[in-house]
Amino acid sequence: MIPRTKEAIKDYIYAGAFVAAGVLMPNSVVDTGFEAHISGLAIGAGIGWLIKSVIAHAKKGKD
Repeated sequence: MIPRTKEAIKDYIYAGAFVAAGVLMPNSVVDTGFEAHISGLAIGAGIGWLIKSVIAHAKKGKD
């Protein structure tokens, strides 16, 4: 179950912002070069933050 606390929702917003920034960057996904690397890093950071926050808040909810 995904926790719905105030801190968890804040983490989900941060993760969504990173993913959105990576996807919406101009020429990011379809082009090669510096923009593609930066967008890949942003998407990876967003997905990593999402996984980290789900695990951390799920553990916090069980305790």
